[in-house]
Amino acid sequence: MSDARGRDVPELDWQTEAKLHENYFRRIRLLALSHSGARATADDIAQETLRRVIEALRAGRLREPEALPGFVLQVARNVCLRWMRSARREASALSRAYAENERDSGATQPSPLDDLVTEERRARVRRALERLGDEDRGLLGQAFDDDVKTSELAGRLGLTTSAIRVRKHRALRRLAELLKGDNP
Repeated sequence: MSDARGRDVPELDWQTEAKLHENYFRRIRLLALSHSGARATADDIAQETLRRVIEALRAGRLREPEALPGFVLQVARNVCLRWMRSARREASALSRAYAENERDSGATQPSPLDDLVTEERRARVRRALERLGDEDRGLLGQAFDDDVKTSELAGRLGLTTSAIRVRKHRALRRLAELLKGDNP
């Protein structure tokens, strides 16, 4: 077997993969546990790290076999950092949602002025959506109104989940620009 550069790359058999697991899984899990503090998460991070390492080895991306320990460590660090960023974003989103829920569930009833302002906002969003392109409007409608998951939407449209996320982000940005232009 050879890589994209034509170099010979040894095929990984199940025994080699098992040996990688045996040699590195506990170390990676310990590193991940120090970052996450949760055993289940540490196991997931260790498994993801080994998956990426095996994938890289199969693709011939490790030029020097003696660099394997450092390579495994760097992949583990990258997976841990990605997990930490994701966990921070999730915690931030949950805290915003909780604060919004607390604010919305106050004991006081909304005043007629609040209802009017809320209705005006809805009208602005409707006007902006009408001016948005059909493709963007359809994507946002499926993603938010129909509450379709990104992976399901990707399957429907024959695109990758990454492509759907990018399209959704761009559509929301265009909608925000239209809303800015509609400021009274």
